Amino acid sequence: MRVFIGISLPAVIKEQLAAVQEEVKRASLKGSFTDPDNFHLTVRFIGEVDPDRRNAIETVLARCTENQVPFLIETAGLGYFFKKNKWIIWLGIKENSRLQQLYGQINAALLGQKMTLADEVAFIPHLTLGRGIVLSQEWEALSKVSLPPDRIIPVAALTLFESVQRDGKLVYRPIAEFPFSGRTIQPASSKPKNP
Repeated sequence: MRVFIGISLPAVIKEQLAAVQEEVKRASLKGSFTDPDNFHLTVRFIGEVDPDRRNAIETVLARCTENQVPFLIETAGLGYFFKKNKWIIWLGIKENSRLQQLYGQINAALLGQKMTLADEVAFIPHLTLGRGIVLSQEWEALSKVSLPPDRIIPVAALTLFESVQRDGKLVYRPIAEFPFSGRTIQPASSKPKNP
């Protein structure tokens, strides 16, 4: 099974990402664009694992979330990786020390379980819009496209996803969720008012 650890996104954020993705599509000749149902934030890609190792991964996630307090992340502008003359285009996440600490904790715990992990690369939190993209214009023009205001995303759980093919379509299937055990986030607008 091919798995990764990620953060699920609310439907409203997925809708906003789909709108940004449309701007990228208009600026592209071709590419493989992420299905909006698959939008997520990858915290740690693991790769192919034997199904009997799933319990070890779930143990790590249970430990990493038991004392974790929910926090907020915020989207940033468009960014990219350039690989084999093609673009991987994404919407970035603003620097967040809590997210970085969580990544470090998960990574160390997985290695402590003698887990074989996919190659380690720098953790650059992002929301992938598409891969293998050939742009029809210069990056500078696309990077100036009008985007919706940066969005706040609550992070209150980690999800273990499996990457599977269904009817010829790539699907990121949540197979286990690990809610943070700390207090819940209450948006400022919903705080109770004094009588």
